[in-house]
Amino acid sequence: MADIGYNDNVQVANRKFHIQTASNIGKGLARCEVFEAGQVISTHEIEFERRRISRNELMEQRVRDIVSDLHKDTIQEIEIMFQISQKIKKLKHAPSNVKLGMIFLHNNLIKDSIEQFEMAIQIDPKSTDAINGLAIANIKLNNNKKAIQLLSKALDLGSKFADIYHNLGLAYLNEKQYALALKNLQQALRINPNYLQAHYNLAIMYMESVLIDRGDETLPPPSIRLERAQQQLNKLKQAEIKAFTSIAGKVEKAVENQEIEKAAKILVESRDNIFPVEILSLIGMDFYLKFMYGGKGLNREITQKFEKRLLEAVEENPDYADLWNNLGIVHLIQCRNLFLQALTEFDKALEINPSFEKALKNKKLVENDGKEFLILLRAILK
Repeated sequence: MADIGYNDNVQVANRKFHIQTASNIGKGLARCEVFEAGQVISTHEIEFERRRISRNELMEQRVRDIVSDLHKDTIQEIEIMFQISQKIKKLKHAPSNVKLGMIFLHNNLIKDSIEQFEMAIQIDPKSTDAINGLAIANIKLNNNKKAIQLLSKALDLGSKFADIYHNLGLAYLNEKQYALALKNLQQALRINPNYLQAHYNLAIMYMESVLIDRGDETLPPPSIRLERAQQQLNKLKQAEIKAFTSIAGKVEKAVENQEIEKAAKILVESRDNIFPVEILSLIGMDFYLKFMYGGKGLNREITQKFEKRLLEAVEENPDYADLWNNLGIVHLIQCRNLFLQALTEFDKALEINPSFEKALKNKKLVENDGKEFLILLRAILK
């Protein structure tokens, strides 16, 4: 079977994107790349079963469908992101700006994400979610000093969330200020001992500090730092994170061979691929935005796709509270869609038989009691 490919240009909000999607039969992957101004800004991949494809017509069609759906879905995502952006500008609802900012950030549209976070802060100057998001965007741009200022402001506002301390520790780590990185990463772990990203970055901190500043008396002796780095990595191994497991052997071998620089480099270069949970947490944000601002709302097919993604995420990450919360919201939306469908069906029954008393009674009951359910749903999503 030959590889399949699609190419399209997408014009939206005075921006031009080029979407290129293709299968790679040898690797069992469908890969979609999004370009702007000739540069790749984001990449999306889906794995598929590659064995016996050339001899299996059903499998060939399945691969074609996967590549086609990935291509179409990516185009739709870009269009919807910018459509929602225009709607949100008029509403002045900071939480929506924050959620859209995180979606833009995930798609590597960093300037767009910064615009959303700054709009949120203008609406609500005390929004620590917006300040934290803006700090993350600046860390991605390597503006770590700006991120440190923002996160310090969040702490001054009284925010004591583990994420704030973790991101502050990461910014200090990038600035090679290891004692301050240690202090904040440890505080993140005091608040949330299972914060795997903090354990990961703490391991990097211990390794890098040995390479760059062995004599820092504010840190433990170098030999102790390496022991503690290994302790942090052991916690990640115990968590059985698939992406980490794939590099753990290389890191361990480098440490055994006293190649600390190599081990630290592997960890730094792999960091963005290690924590799928951070990406999966965006599923709920994406769902919220499409429900609130997506125009025609979420039909049964779209809600089922979200439900499938969340169920898979929960299976892989059963201890991640946000995923369960978002799954509950998806199920409430499905109830809402069935509620509206029921009203349509009662109307159809009355259209056929206007004197059908049972259908009329059912319709009135649903309309009266259903208002409270819709108010509840709006309050949850607000």
